[in-house]
Amino acid sequence: MTDVVLLSTADWDHPLWTNKQHQALSLAALGHRVLYVDSLGVRSPRVDRSDSRRIWRRLRRGLRGPRQVRPNLWVISPLVLPGRSAGVWGALNRWSLAFSLFVADWALDFRSPLLWTFNPQTRRYLRLRKFHATIYHCVDRIQAQPGMPVAALDAAEVDLSGAANAVFTTSPELQASIAPRNAGTHYFGNVADADHFGRALDPSLAPPLDWQDGFSDGPVLMFVGAIDAYKLDLPLLETLASGHPHWSFVFIGPVGETDPSTDVRGLKRLPNVHLLGPRPYATLPAYLAQADVALLPLQLNTYTRHMYPMKFFEYLAAGCPVVATAIPSLLDQGDVALLCPPEPQAFAVAIESALAGHGPAKALRLERAQSNTYRTRTQAMLAVLDRHGLLPMQPLPPQAPPYHHVRSQWRWSWLGAQLNLLGVDALERLGGRRWADSWLRGSLQRRPNNTVLLAGLTERCLQSGNYDEACRLIERIWDEDGEAELLRHLLFRRGSRPGSRLDQLALFEALASSTRLPLHYSGYCRVVRTYRAIDAKDGVALRHGVDGLSEIVAWLEQDPNTYCCLKPNRENRAKLLISAQLTRLRALMALKDTLGLERASLELMESVRRYDPFAIDRKTAVRMTRNILRSLTVAAVMAWHAGDADRYDQVVTEVSRLRDACFHERFEPIIHSTQEDHRAVADALLRMLSDARWSGECPDQRPDLEQLVDPVLLVYFPDLRRQRAEKARQFLQSLGPRVMG
Repeated sequence: MTDVVLLSTADWDHPLWTNKQHQALSLAALGHRVLYVDSLGVRSPRVDRSDSRRIWRRLRRGLRGPRQVRPNLWVISPLVLPGRSAGVWGALNRWSLAFSLFVADWALDFRSPLLWTFNPQTRRYLRLRKFHATIYHCVDRIQAQPGMPVAALDAAEVDLSGAANAVFTTSPELQASIAPRNAGTHYFGNVADADHFGRALDPSLAPPLDWQDGFSDGPVLMFVGAIDAYKLDLPLLETLASGHPHWSFVFIGPVGETDPSTDVRGLKRLPNVHLLGPRPYATLPAYLAQADVALLPLQLNTYTRHMYPMKFFEYLAAGCPVVATAIPSLLDQGDVALLCPPEPQAFAVAIESALAGHGPAKALRLERAQSNTYRTRTQAMLAVLDRHGLLPMQPLPPQAPPYHHVRSQWRWSWLGAQLNLLGVDALERLGGRRWADSWLRGSLQRRPNNTVLLAGLTERCLQSGNYDEACRLIERIWDEDGEAELLRHLLFRRGSRPGSRLDQLALFEALASSTRLPLHYSGYCRVVRTYRAIDAKDGVALRHGVDGLSEIVAWLEQDPNTYCCLKPNRENRAKLLISAQLTRLRALMALKDTLGLERASLELMESVRRYDPFAIDRKTAVRMTRNILRSLTVAAVMAWHAGDADRYDQVVTEVSRLRDACFHERFEPIIHSTQEDHRAVADALLRMLSDARWSGECPDQRPDLEQLVDPVLLVYFPDLRRQRAEKARQFLQSLGPRVMG
């Protein structure tokens, strides 16, 4: 079970349900807990009846807490001024949304929640890092609707598409435009509630109460949905209706709700046209049961080229023959619908063909509808997220992180534990270390799962050098909260590590052997342990480190999802793989194990060929640039040592590929925010390694080792420290006699 905060662009109780409501329902039906956030508004309100009613409803509901509308599904309606995401009003909107989420989080106790957002302006309202992962579900080109702030929405969508962990799109055009910005972009076309609309096939289903005999004097052509001039081809419909008076045209849905310029006076003048207005979602199958043909008479414009009409599969599920404009998203559905250009004559011919029964077979239409349901699509989406490593662990630890971390600190268990630690510290300052230790352990016996007390005892064990017990305590903390913040500090904040390098070697030896910690923790424990062994010049520990890192490399290489991991930085499997590869190479360099370096370099090249920086999280791809180039530098040295010019060229080719990727526009928004200048390092290494190339036909032209001193220095140090050139020179000399290829 996963907790999901779904940020919608449509209110839950809107009469025309869209992807947002159905996605929430399907997630809840699959057992996940969903908090549905009503629309925050992406445009400023208009002075008309539609927006006035919506504002009034929001005022009535905005002061309420979360209301449960289905099993596992709650709705909140934050009080916000629509269309304002900047300035004072933007700040007030963010505060109001934060307060609503805080109340809901306190009431529902959401843990490690996913953010599933349909709003391109999400980053202006929420901090994505507070969620376990963020999914942007892009269902249409909302900025192409009338009255939208196009430039602001374009910029916001570009920003969100790059920052989200994954993106789902519902049309080929949306996929083509967004995929270059995010490695986790996947195309899932629109679907339908096939069971709901399949009720239209029930022969016992009575006609709607307001269905009039006059509607069915001839064939009934029906459209269900919002009637807006920016997407429906109203002139085409007017021409069709006036030219075929024996056909009855029935329209169900609000008129001009999104586009106030919509003018249906021409249609209203025609006696065979019936605009019924919106009808409850529950009654739509009864209306579609009366239709002889279902229509999708769309224009071809920027909006419709990026849309995938949800009603298409609803029509199919109801058993209706479908005549639709051939928009890009429907081109692969020509076997179940009659697709044509938005021209009156083409539509008339297609309708006549459908009425004559010459269209696609009903059985095929129903089969297609059943294979495109919200449940099947949501299951496929969740499988993709799992493959990318973005779903929280299951089952969640009992004290998994809440959305608002402050909630943990407002509980009596946290406050009581803090007071306990203050007492322990006071006793120790007074010289009663044994009493302090006894008090802390006694408190833990009464509250054995309190992570604050566990962390306090762990720090005391670390200070006293009791690393085996510290490891067991860290495992207990991980089992309880799924974070183990103390371990993260030990791994990635050098100043928090206790004792000498030898002490740290013993500590990380204990942690690396853990079978309960996740791989991204135990793996980096092996990395840190090996670097401490290099510092200590401990040959036995170095060999042990090489063996452990080889196990990690083998395990990650066998995992088919390693090279498409979208987890951030230190939890990313591809980054751990490269870190393990480089650390193993460094350990073998310290051991002066030439044969081991040769084997490890060949394995590295296999990994690098599989690695695509555009297939993983973009921040991680940037941050691992230096390590992968350092590793390739060692591979180049080993090719040089073997006298294998072809292999050396292959290494340089991979360095060039990764250097070019580093300069790609996808990484531009973040490349300058990293601590290291990855582009400068990539340029420097490519230039130095390229200068050392030689022809395989002229082995005597292989450069002297002096030409590789500078590249090797960049393996050891963050910049060219030529005063330490002897270190690189000694390594190159330690490789032994030249081996001719």
